[in-house]
Amino acid sequence: DNIIASRNAEITRLERLYEQRQEETDTIYMDEVLLSYKKTLTKLKSEQLAAIKAKADLEAQLETINVATEYEKKRRIKRAVYNNDDDRYAQDRAALESIKQNSSLSNEPLSESDFDFGEERSNNIQILKNVTRAEEGYYLILAVHDDVIKRDDFLKKVVASGQENVDFFFDVNTSKYYIFVDKFDNIQAANAAMETKGSNPYNAKMSIVKIEN
Repeated sequence: DNIIASRNAEITRLERLYEQRQEETDTIYMDEVLLSYKKTLTKLKSEQLAAIKAKADLEAQLETINVATEYEKKRRIKRAVYNNDDDRYAQDRAALESIKQNSSLSNEPLSESDFDFGEERSNNIQILKNVTRAEEGYYLILAVHDDVIKRDDFLKKVVASGQENVDFFFDVNTSKYYIFVDKFDNIQAANAAMETKGSNPYNAKMSIVKIEN
């Protein structure tokens, strides 16, 4: 940029001199000076055009490199997120299987106060979109936790109460685990199941969540 600016200044200076000489000269000697100025100006302008083109080409190359670098960066981040999601899913499935296999029935009946239901929910149907590894439908949700230890504690107590048909999914958008006991394809069936949920303590805060993928 400095070279281009400096050359522009030199071209401007020579053009002024050239114009002045044109006004003043009427001799062969001065014509030769004018010719020298003209040749120098032509050379400088040619070099200037080449420099400007080289600068534009370099900027285009840098832009291409930046775009490619940004794309690769995003690709690696996406791959890392995907791998982390795969790892979490595998760990979650292993944890659930271990809880179901190793949790014994409780000797004493558990009450509602023994369960931590996590996030408070309303009676309205909650809608979650684009939940990975979870089918579309209406889920009967027992509890919602963002902490793995609390999630597992709730699962253990549900299994200890005699309910082994318990599962959960993870919603990456809210970073929360949704623990459920059943899934239905339509709201009528889900509502019917809600009405006949019984008095088991783990069902005390049951709600419906709809997944739309």
